[in-house]
Amino acid sequence: MSSDLLKKLQDSQTKVKKKLKNNLNINSAFGTLTDEEIAMVLALRAKQLRLSQNKKQSDFAKEAELSSASTYSNYEQKGSISMINFIKVMRTFGRLEELEKLLLLTTKEKIEKIEKQRIK
Repeated sequence: MSSDLLKKLQDSQTKVKKKLKNNLNINSAFGTLTDEEIAMVLALRAKQLRLSQNKKQSDFAKEAELSSASTYSNYEQKGSISMINFIKVMRTFGRLEELEKLLLLTTKEKIEKIEKQRIK
């Protein structure tokens, strides 16, 4: 791929991300959003929470034990972060209990599991 074409592609992706970020409502229901939009909403919410705590990105990144301040800065700007680093961010915000609730079996699923075990 030529460098001009690659540059145009990167510029186009940057414009799309900026447009996406500017048009998002951080209170949108996730069911109405794309995967990329959900990631960006989470990043914007993290930024809002960090700012409410009057912390600089660099200070927050250090407190979260991220490899660099740019790791956190990139997360807030692009919505992309590794799962391990996302867990570190959630831990630093004191919000691990919210992660604990993810992917748990619902009451209905628990009942179905018990019923299947009884049938065996």
